[in-house]
Amino acid sequence: MHDTVTIITGHGNYATGLKSSIQLIAGIIDGVYAIDFKENDSDISLKYKIKEILDKYPNSPVLIICDIVGGTPFKVAAEFAVSGDKKIELVAGCNLSALLEIVLQKDKLSISELANLAVKTTKNSVLNFTQYNEHHKDDEGTEKMREGI
Repeated sequence: MHDTVTIITGHGNYATGLKSSIQLIAGIIDGVYAIDFKENDSDISLKYKIKEILDKYPNSPVLIICDIVGGTPFKVAAEFAVSGDKKIELVAGCNLSALLEIVLQKDKLSISELANLAVKTTKNSVLNFTQYNEHHKDDEGTEKMREGI
């Protein structure tokens, strides 16, 4: 058991929105935190909020999920990831599919495996349905996809 803590952070309501969706689909999962970066926040206030969670779990690996590479949430999280104080992995650009995979596997996979899973799942779950549908009109899988719409 890995007891991985997951912190979701990003601009606006990215974090709380994703956490809300995760809870709707998978229920409440321990060790998952959402930190929104709002208009009134600064890099200092965000750093404090992340540190508060990290201090609660001094011996747990932490996976931090950010909305975009290069934004303030990413830059602040990167400071923690490179500090060497604890095992922290940082992944940016994840979607809901990836976050669901992460939180459902967080106690079974290592922190590195979770980070890799986040990237792989995000890449594999993006679909241009119109284009896919055009190329696979008669496929059974496309028909099943249409039934879910």
